[in-house]
Amino acid sequence: MSRGTAATRAHVRAAWAPVLTAAGVEGQALGGQILAVAHQLAKAPLRGPLTDPGRQAQDKADLAAALLTGRVDDRVVELVSAMARGRWSAPVDIISALHDLGIEAILEGARADGTMGSIEQELFGVLDHLDHDRELRQALEPSRRTTEARVRLAEQVFAEHISAPAMSLLRWCVRHRTEGGPRRNLRRVIERAAAIQHRTIADVVTAQPMTRPQEERLRAILTRRLGSQVELNTVVDPAVIGGMRITVKSHVMDSTVRSAIAQLRARMAG
Repeated sequence: MSRGTAATRAHVRAAWAPVLTAAGVEGQALGGQILAVAHQLAKAPLRGPLTDPGRQAQDKADLAAALLTGRVDDRVVELVSAMARGRWSAPVDIISALHDLGIEAILEGARADGTMGSIEQELFGVLDHLDHDRELRQALEPSRRTTEARVRLAEQVFAEHISAPAMSLLRWCVRHRTEGGPRRNLRRVIERAAAIQHRTIADVVTAQPMTRPQEERLRAILTRRLGSQVELNTVVDPAVIGGMRITVKSHVMDSTVRSAIAQLRARMAG
């Protein structure tokens, strides 16, 4: 990240933090508006004028205010105006920053009313559904249909089953193009929710479902090792044969029989 972008992000975040804290549960609505603004700026040729280093900072802030006043909450208008006053290395950086601020605002608002855990579990449920529904998973990939068509499909499938804040986050996950598609975005949001709650997510793959005592013992072991509370995301995959594979962020602990067989074959081949 460039020094200009990093400095602007830090300045804006510091100014926004007390506003978000004071907003409490309203942070959920503010976050939804921030993500909607990011989407509109990404669609229209506006991020360039709002980040043009050749324009006066106040001119850019006035442009942001003219575009947004009356359409979103005044606090969001002020946030985007402050971002326009800053310096960005590339126009896309302001979109990325809005994404982060919008996601965090929804999650912080959910924490204020005690529903963050529920939203996290709802998004885990969506992720699990996509893992088991290949047709839907492929239909939501960016290469398959237009962005709005994919959002409508996600709404048709999930809107009746998850809360409005979770649906706002899912819309972002479907709209935002990234390697790994909506599933990767869902994972990013879930990990952020866990971090806000000072927890770490561990993905655990086993051949058979774990019992509750087994899960509790594993959670205690990982909590001691990682130094933070651990939430287990358990997946059953008969292909592992036995043992378990644990993934925490990018670190993998693989003690499965399948892995052992693969290693033996590699040694024999060598």
